[in-house]
Amino acid sequence: MEKLDFLINYLIKENESIEVKEIQQNTSDKKRLYRSLCNIREPLPISEKYIKIENEFLKKENTNKGIVESNAIILFIKYKESQICLWKGDITTLKVDAIVNAANSQGLGCFIPCHKCIDNAIHSASGVQLKLECNKIMQKIEILQTGKAFITNGDNLPSKYVIHTVGPIIYENVTEKEILELKNCYINSLELAKENNIKTIAFPCISTGEFRFPKELASKIAIEAIKEYLDTNEKYFERIIFNVFSDEDYKICLNNLGEIYGRI
Repeated sequence: MEKLDFLINYLIKENESIEVKEIQQNTSDKKRLYRSLCNIREPLPISEKYIKIENEFLKKENTNKGIVESNAIILFIKYKESQICLWKGDITTLKVDAIVNAANSQGLGCFIPCHKCIDNAIHSASGVQLKLECNKIMQKIEILQTGKAFITNGDNLPSKYVIHTVGPIIYENVTEKEILELKNCYINSLELAKENNIKTIAFPCISTGEFRFPKELASKIAIEAIKEYLDTNEKYFERIIFNVFSDEDYKICLNNLGEIYGRI
């Protein structure tokens, strides 16, 4: 509790525009406040003491959530030299070489306090260092183009790296351009993973939440894109995980994996 209090007080004190009339003493409320303060924080320099205490706090928090080893996930099928897996759960608990973040074009994480998107979840579990590292990269590229990707450290996450990619936003009907952009999210993420000697990687359902890409179609594009990549990179990846969070997504992905790869 002492570490959490320090983090909250630091974040409030450094930002004069924040008004917190009363800090609740309930631990869950404090954790929500801390997460909210991190979410809205701009990528500004921060003290080494803060980083040290936040690292200690988040390492313990993430361990308490339960860390999932990649080899504990049930194999769906082996394609070429890669193990293809489907897993339902919190991607921030996966101990893999890299997890993929469904980011936005700003590339700095979600600024909406405690938003339920994966971008928010990953940044919240990793800590403010992730936003700072993203900011250094974004200062060079200015905008993360749809279908492109960049890589950062995982910081306090069980995963060593995070690959950030931005999927297409659907406003009306899905176009061929948007289909290609979503495919490129997976291809470019895999290419970046290969360049960084990443052998195990987990993908979420990119663009199917706030970006409104139809789930069924998005799932087929993802599975086919990865299969296509493995056809020319068959000896590289050890394990590729399709990570879903809802029963609906699990059922969709399971059916499409069966149709595209064939069952065990």
